[in-house]
Amino acid sequence: MAIAVMRKLRVAAISYEENAILDALSKTGAAEIKRLPEEEGVCRPAADVEAVFLRHEEAENALAELSAFSERYAKEQKREYKSVKDGFFVSFEEFISADQKREEAEALVEKIKEATETRARLGAELAVLDKRLSSAEPYRNLEIPFSSFAGTPRVKYFFGTVENASEDMFDHIGESCVKISGKVILVAVMKNVEKETEEFLRGIEFTLCPFLNEDVSGKELYTRLLEEKKRLLEHAACADEEEFALADGLRLLKVYCDRVGYELEKATEVSERMLATERTVLLEAYAPKGSEEEIAAALAEATDSAYFDFVEPDENEMPPTLMQNNEVVKNFEAVTNLYSPPNAKELDPTLIMGLFYSVFLGFIMGDIGYGLFMILGGGILWWKNRVRDNGLKRLSAVFTIGGIFAVFWGILFNSFFGIEILPVRVMPPLLEGDTNWTILGIGIPALLIVALEIGVLQLFAGYICRAVQAWRRGKVWDGILDGVVWALFSVGVGLAIAGLVEEADMKILSLVGGITAGATLLIAILTAGRKEKLLGKFTKGFGAAYGVINYASDILSYARLYGLMLSGAVIAEIISDYALMGRDGGVGMMMSGNAGLVILGAVLMIVGHVLNLALSLLGAYIHDARLQYVEFYGRFYEGEGELFSPLGSKHDHVFIVRSQTGKDTLAKSKAAE
Repeated sequence: MAIAVMRKLRVAAISYEENAILDALSKTGAAEIKRLPEEEGVCRPAADVEAVFLRHEEAENALAELSAFSERYAKEQKREYKSVKDGFFVSFEEFISADQKREEAEALVEKIKEATETRARLGAELAVLDKRLSSAEPYRNLEIPFSSFAGTPRVKYFFGTVENASEDMFDHIGESCVKISGKVILVAVMKNVEKETEEFLRGIEFTLCPFLNEDVSGKELYTRLLEEKKRLLEHAACADEEEFALADGLRLLKVYCDRVGYELEKATEVSERMLATERTVLLEAYAPKGSEEEIAAALAEATDSAYFDFVEPDENEMPPTLMQNNEVVKNFEAVTNLYSPPNAKELDPTLIMGLFYSVFLGFIMGDIGYGLFMILGGGILWWKNRVRDNGLKRLSAVFTIGGIFAVFWGILFNSFFGIEILPVRVMPPLLEGDTNWTILGIGIPALLIVALEIGVLQLFAGYICRAVQAWRRGKVWDGILDGVVWALFSVGVGLAIAGLVEEADMKILSLVGGITAGATLLIAILTAGRKEKLLGKFTKGFGAAYGVINYASDILSYARLYGLMLSGAVIAEIISDYALMGRDGGVGMMMSGNAGLVILGAVLMIVGHVLNLALSLLGAYIHDARLQYVEFYGRFYEGEGELFSPLGSKHDHVFIVRSQTGKDTLAKSKAAE
């Protein structure tokens, strides 16, 4: 539960060595460039940001286009296609050398752009051609040229199509001749009734033939258009095949995209943090204590003229946060960071928070069967993402660990999908009539009291964390009076609650707890204003006394553990009763002997418990986090930290391998491929 101590690296170098130095720092993965304040006589290093941005944008667009097209084409054509998914490993040497393949990568980008433009052009031509084919289709059997229907000086021809045409439709038009073939009609009228005929044809949705100016028959035109479409389709198929062949370059393109992205990072973020004179560049970076040797070796290899040293950050500086936890606890960093990363000068709460988070999650689920499902589902997700440190991997591990605690609580509650399967039960029964404990003559659900006692325990841990944080900063009395005193107050409250339970018959606990809570509260009131003057001492003391109300409110917040657990348990029991056990002495559907009811019962058992598990997990995840953020972190946590983000660590498509362990993983990954 430690946060890495940061040291500050200072570098001064000749301008032309800037890239070599930045690449060396990136190789270590242990240096975050710090922003230097502007000074007179120096400026930010010049960088051609627009050119790098355009290169990166074009490469990313080409990658997105090729990836989407290749997957779609392979599916449509039922072709074998080995997709290059994001998150594959590359060595740092391969990543840096991708810049040497710039010509090859940009040639690939141009080919993708050309293929995209060709596909768009052919698509547009096919759309136009399909429209002409649709218009020509009614005339496909016409064997005389369209120009034959141009008309004469005295006769007007109307040649086109009408849906559901019949000769009697035109009886009222005088001096006319009508020929109909399917929906193709020819109306010949004298010029003196031309306007009348036009109005009539418009009313019956007559469509004039669009090919009257062409000296070709309908049959010839339709055949020619079909041949042209065939030619375009063949051309499009060849173009698609050529573009699909470009998918072999997806790996190169993804590495290149991230390589250009790294150049963009240097041209924007890094350049905005450094300073430069006419011939030199100056930079500062944060590096975790212990990485000095590695960084010094990398810089010495990259340059022989740069000056660099390591110093302690200034007292008023707030370095970035690098949490140092083992592989299990690291998974809960995602929960902490959702609220706010800790700052570099405080205690990392992830270990203690992760323990309580898992205990609460298990308590809410409280079922052996649900816990096993969480372990199985979370374990499978973790295994699939085990080589990549991403959010899904960490979240799946959190649920897997929570599943272990759910099994533990399920054993204590004697619940397996809402069914009692064990010969004994450790915890009080949840859904029976004798589940109340009596406090001051009032019956209170026993497990509600258990949930409140767990809450008191977490508040105690929060005050201990507050004390430790103060002691780490040399504030001994603050740790005792603001942390230990209130922690002992929590002990007193917990003992008092337990002693007031009449069924426990341990009244001595309520006496000891009451004295402890009262004495520590008095100390807290008397010392709350120790740093204030006159009236401030009184108001601070009154505030400490009033804080007891907030304390009671915080304890009651833990009642949500009981409420969430109760709702899930009730639904689980009802589902299992109807599907399997039967209610009120009856027989469940699966035990009825009726085939239809057996199937229905099995469906109810599966679907019901899956839905209940999903809803319970969603509620548990949200409310469990709420208890950590408000009740626990409210005791000591400061937050507002910025996570350590070393130079060259931001990649969209690849993982850079730097350590020997990573190189072993890379070798295994390549062997698997």
